[in-house]
Amino acid sequence: MSVIKPLTLQEDLIRDFQEQKHNIAEQVSLIDPMATLLRKPAAKRLIHAGLLVVVEIFSWILVLATIAFIIFIDKLYPFYLIPKISNDAQVVVKYTEQDMRMLAWAVRGIAMVLAIAFVIIARMVATIRKKNSVLNVAGRNMKMLAEQMLKRKASMEMLEQRYPMEMPSDADSIVKPIAKSHDDILL
Repeated sequence: MSVIKPLTLQEDLIRDFQEQKHNIAEQVSLIDPMATLLRKPAAKRLIHAGLLVVVEIFSWILVLATIAFIIFIDKLYPFYLIPKISNDAQVVVKYTEQDMRMLAWAVRGIAMVLAIAFVIIARMVATIRKKNSVLNVAGRNMKMLAEQMLKRKASMEMLEQRYPMEMPSDADSIVKPIAKSHDDILL
């Protein structure tokens, strides 16, 4: 039966130091690649953001154009011919007035579906633009966090170099107790 000797404060602090060093190394290895991937150069980010804004504006313009098309369909070529055809005697014989009215409403319905599709596209592009902005901020914050961790890691390594005898290289090493000064006058 082996008796486990309680740790001294020095041993406890050294083990905690080694755990922190190991954890920081793992965190840096996880965060730094993600931060690098999330960040884009400013020019590239500006081009992508500008392109997304242009696509979003163009989509909203297409929504307005489609709504104007639905309102003014009777005045636009070749769609103004639909009411004229429905009044033509030769066409009325072949097709009923109901069929011609359904044709006019079908064209308006297709335009309405197009307008809804453009609204959906514009909203999706706006969402993508906002998501990219959030990802850029997250990448910047992760980069700062990685920098702080690297600074902490460097200070830990500096402590290890400054006190090579007092700091064991791994958790399995035996920590030598600090030699106490003698208060003996005779020595």
